[in-house]
Amino acid sequence: MDVGELRHQHEEITLTARALARAVSEERQPEGVARLRWQLARQLMTHLALEDRLLYPALKRSADLRTRDQAAALEQEIGALGAIFNSYMASWTDDRIAREWPAFCAETREILRALTDRVGREDRLFGTLADGRAAGKPPAARSA
Repeated sequence: MDVGELRHQHEEITLTARALARAVSEERQPEGVARLRWQLARQLMTHLALEDRLLYPALKRSADLRTRDQAAALEQEIGALGAIFNSYMASWTDDRIAREWPAFCAETREILRALTDRVGREDRLFGTLADGRAAGKPPAARSA
């Protein structure tokens, strides 16, 4: 499985998450917060759908028990993180954000921490896929 598209999506998600993190570090609500939130939501929805279709089925076929276990744990988190993010998006309307800016910032930072952690763990699993272990092949030789 080529994980290039998944890696590219991680890069885009990370860039958007960083921009949103900068925005919520401001004392006052800056312009563009709504745009960043919806951009991140679109990126996440697209990414999670691709993972469901490609990544996790491949990881579940791994000959490596540790890879299968890690994949199972991350796959369970997909639903949890997706549900949490959907709830976050639904509960924070533009009006509520304007009224409760500090609370919005705190919750956004929490969501972004969970997302950053997940992206990092998935990136490590992508390395497993790239070296062939997930497909039941021996790891690819690495040149020094």
